Amino acid sequence: MKLPFIALVAAAAALLSTPAQAQREIITTQLDSAVVLMRAQGFTPSDDPVQGTLPQGEDEEFELDLEAGSTYFVVGVCDGGCSDLDLVLTSSSGEEVEADRELDDVPMLAIENQSGSFVLSVQMATCREKECHYGVRVFRSR
Repeated sequence: MKLPFIALVAAAAALLSTPAQAQREIITTQLDSAVVLMRAQGFTPSDDPVQGTLPQGEDEEFELDLEAGSTYFVVGVCDGGCSDLDLVLTSSSGEEVEADRELDDVPMLAIENQSGSFVLSVQMATCREKECHYGVRVFRSR
């Protein structure tokens, strides 16, 4: 499932020196493509996408509420200056539930049989610029 995203990331890398607005548009395009691909797999977006910027080595956390009986899929993307973005889901007690720390810029989490409030951490592992743009989208299937 990562192959279509990899093509988009390669296009983003070609635009490495473009202004910040162009980088945000790359993230929007990647997230829109994720919607098309995930709908084909029976998933629908559960919330609005989250976008932001982070310097290398920094992270940002978001609350994520999950309901029993649903399967969730979380997709992360980043711009051409980023070569490694990670996602980590932890329970409210701090226990790691799921993580994608692979050396890639399209992390994905598949979450099943979970219910309650969780913390989703977006981690900018490798960024060649002062800051890199990222986006995250959560999908749900019943």
